[in-house]
Amino acid sequence: MTKPLPKHWLFLRGLARETGHWQTFIDQCHNRLGWQCHSLDLPGFGTQHPVLSPLSISEIRQNVQSRLTLPDDEPIGIIALSLGGMVALDWLANEPQRVHQAILINSSSANCPIWQRIQARTLPLLLAGLLSPNIKTQERSALRMVSNRHAETPSVLALHTQLRKRHPANKCNVMRQLWAASRFCTPATLAPHQGLTILASRGDRMVSWRCSESLAKHFDCPLKLHPCAGHDLPLDDPNWLLEQFPSCNR
Repeated sequence: MTKPLPKHWLFLRGLARETGHWQTFIDQCHNRLGWQCHSLDLPGFGTQHPVLSPLSISEIRQNVQSRLTLPDDEPIGIIALSLGGMVALDWLANEPQRVHQAILINSSSANCPIWQRIQARTLPLLLAGLLSPNIKTQERSALRMVSNRHAETPSVLALHTQLRKRHPANKCNVMRQLWAASRFCTPATLAPHQGLTILASRGDRMVSWRCSESLAKHFDCPLKLHPCAGHDLPLDDPNWLLEQFPSCNR
């Protein structure tokens, strides 16, 4: 039986990113799929940059949950990238009456081997981003880590640099997010009415697609793989992602 499709979808970003990094993707979901789309920044980033990032995924989820203004009895779906996917899984497990569906993109959990969660080839870029005092250098390193198609695109780098200048990211908050992510374990089960889809890219140089495969096997849910995009799938191939999402217009 096909699970009913929520009207409202919440978009969550990942490590040290904010809603601005979705660029036009949320609008595309509204226009092409007929969704009512909402986005919230994780504590410590974007509009929430003055806030201290919690040290657990559960606390991050509770912070975001407290800021969602939709009625409690309104079913929602969540689109979540990377660390945001952990927040979505925790939310699915803790508020099943509200969160009916989730689509995770290039996510992971502590159930996966550490060498798959942070691939060794990205460590120099991660360290360069953390250690550099220059915002543009930080964002160039981040872009090279997460994108296979726009790593050297000047307009994308300019936008990401502008976002970081507008909402400064405290490096302490980045480390606190990393700590929270390192301890998050996959929930044992989900409620029968909840739908979960896992999307990943074989070309992800930051987090191995094997982590998504592990999540899909754990929950016995669909796994769809992009052949070559990077970690930031919405940036590298938004059209492919849109084709994987359920639509109110189809």
